[in-house]
Parts: sequence; C-alpha cells; structure tokens
Amino acid sequence: MFGLNQQYEDFYKEVFEKYSQFIFSHIISKVGKRVDALDIAQNVFVHLWQYRKDLKFKNVEAILLKSCRQEIFKFYKDQIGKGISVSIDGLGIEIEDHSELDLEEKLEKERKLNAIYEALNLIPIERKKIFLLNKIEGKTRKEIAMELNMSKSAIGNQIDKTMQFLIGKLRR
Repeated sequence: MFGLNQQYEDFYKEVFEKYSQFIFSHIISKVGKRVDALDIAQNVFVHLWQYRKDLKFKNVEAILLKSCRQEIFKFYKDQIGKGISVSIDGLGIEIEDHSELDLEEKLEKERKLNAIYEALNLIPIERKKIFLLNKIEGKTRKEIAMELNMSKSAIGNQIDKTMQFLIGKLRR
C-alpha cells in the first residue's frame, strides 16, 4: 500500500512543479495582488492534494483551471461578504474554443457577466449578501431567513428587489 501512496505523492509533486507557476500567473492576472494570488494558489493545490488519487485518469489542466476559477470566485464572494468593493477587471470568461461563432457567444456572455458584476457592486451590501446566498450558494429563502434572523418574506423582498434592479440595469 505504501508504494501506491508514494506514486500519488510523486504524481502530485510532478503536477505541482509543472503547473504551479502557470496557476499563480493565471490567478494573479485575475486578482491583482500577489498575497491574494498566493493564498488562492495554495487553496487550489490543497484541493488538488485532496483529490490526487483521482487525477491520473483525468485532464489535470482542466481540473486545475476549474479549481482556480472556483477559488477565485470564493475569494471575491468573501470580499463582497466583508463589504469590500470588488473590481471585476480581469474576471473575464476564458475563451478556449476559437471558432468565430463560439467566440462571439463567449464574448457576449462575458459582457453580460461583467454587467451583472458591475450592477451587483451598486447594490447595498446586505441585499447583495442575501442575493448571493440564494443565487450562488443555492440556499433557500427559508435557510437564509434563519441564518440572518429575518423573516422569509423580508428575504424574498430583498431577492426580488435585487432581481428587478439587475433586470432594469441589464436592459439599458
């Protein structure tokens, strides 16, 4: 059994050595600050370590990029939760398929995503938190109400107001 664990560790080390600089560069291009990028990169490699036994049979680059994306979004979500204004520069959708139609679709999605993030930054912090708990984390209105010690109808009103605001902003 020791030999198998050693193989996983060796594979992990190989992946780390091969991709760590790439991952760091990718993350810093999205978050801007070296300290934040190092923290996020560490989280990516912790995630990689936790699932190292599954890696040999999958596309490592795709897993790393997906982990990066998830950790970057967690980072920004935490920043928003702390009331820190978040810049969306560099959060564009990565374009992997270069066919013209797909490129146009992805650029349009990127524009819409940027517009949503810009509009979200205009919403009061508490309302934004409620909206993100519902739409990003998938919590029900009842769960959010219990968590924030508010009525279910108040939570529903905040989510509805946010949706109306976003729809109004995006139609312009």
